[in-house]
Amino acid sequence: MSKVLGFILSYIANSVWEVSVIAGAGWLVNFLLRKLGPRSAHIHWVVTLLLAVVAPALPFLRWLFALIFMPHSMVTRTSVTFVAAPIHVESFQRGLELPDLTASCFVLLYLGVLLYFALRLGWTSRNTLALLRETSPALLTAEQEEIWRQCKLAYALPSVQLQISEKVSGPVTLGFRKPVLLVPPRFMEGCTAQDLLSAFAHECAHMERHDFAKNLFYEVVSLVLFFHPVVWMLKSQIAQTREMVCDGMAVDRAIDSHSYTQSLLRLASMVYEHARVPVSHAVGIFDANILEKRVMVMRIKTPKLNPSVQYGLVLSAVLFLASVAAAGATRAIAVEPESALQRVPMHGPVYQVGNGVSAPVLRFQADPEYPKAAQEGNGKLRSGMCFISLVVDAKGMPTDVHVAKSLNPDFDANAIKAVQQWRFSPARRSGKPVAVALNVEVNFQKF
Repeated sequence: MSKVLGFILSYIANSVWEVSVIAGAGWLVNFLLRKLGPRSAHIHWVVTLLLAVVAPALPFLRWLFALIFMPHSMVTRTSVTFVAAPIHVESFQRGLELPDLTASCFVLLYLGVLLYFALRLGWTSRNTLALLRETSPALLTAEQEEIWRQCKLAYALPSVQLQISEKVSGPVTLGFRKPVLLVPPRFMEGCTAQDLLSAFAHECAHMERHDFAKNLFYEVVSLVLFFHPVVWMLKSQIAQTREMVCDGMAVDRAIDSHSYTQSLLRLASMVYEHARVPVSHAVGIFDANILEKRVMVMRIKTPKLNPSVQYGLVLSAVLFLASVAAAGATRAIAVEPESALQRVPMHGPVYQVGNGVSAPVLRFQADPEYPKAAQEGNGKLRSGMCFISLVVDAKGMPTDVHVAKSLNPDFDANAIKAVQQWRFSPARRSGKPVAVALNVEVNFQKF
């Protein structure tokens, strides 16, 4: 339980500064590549949000990956093999220590508020989807039907539906496999053909991009950082660039930019006359509240770059953001309950081999003995490997020796007994002896 508390506390503490650093890198990328247009900006902001959520958890993910895969991936036929092995104080140095009661109360408060936001997200999602049960088919004139047909054809959306809902104030899109476009009553009667084409084209762009599902996904993955104002900003940028991308798709496929901007202004005056559903995850044409910015962006002619050049720039930006996130993760600090730290042998910070930390050198090795019970009925000795985890302290002494993967209780006991007798020249970091975590493979195979 203390290990779980430590991981949660460390995630919260590291997210405070790591998310800000990653978001700063995202702002830099957006500034440098602003001439590529909203589509590339949207990709950058989405990647920035996902990295901001994942980066503070990288130490835990490395520990989990090593716990699951490392023993199986390092098997050899040698009698003893050393492998750098993360443990509960793994790749980052011991940082903050909190009293058990303080740590427990803080984590309980965090989990309680997280549960509240998760329930609220589930409730609003349920209410959003419930809108579909209170709709009626839209009755279209011949002209309106032709406009709707043209939009579905332009976006290759033959099965989407158009419904009327009294609980929306403007066109909104929702649904997963079979998206639905909802419009308020008398909306189409108050629209000109040009305005209707603009609204339909924009919402069909949302449906082609599956923005309803994506928006819900971003809300779910960012729940763990509900407290971080930078995450709120990132989601706002994603919403803004999403609307701009759909504006561009509408102009490319259905209507010229001048007519489209005029329609946006008229549609905005219609939509803002009525109150919108207070909390909803449906995707609407004016969700981001940046109408003036959208109009300005559509009036700016972005240069047409070769697709390979554009993809190369976007990929380079993504790799840069990933590098910033990875670099930040290497500077992570650990926040542990005091009781968890007291159970760790007092050998100072525990490092991993690599990144400036040399491996300890085995100076004395006691060979493990075959247990008497290993003699099988067919006269052959049983063979196999067991995996031992330990910490080699700054004096070269093995500590915290325990079984990581069992072969057999008798074999495990003899392996631990042998490893406890080993002696090392300690690992070094910047010329100073330090403690390191290792996995040891003890091979009981006889030749």
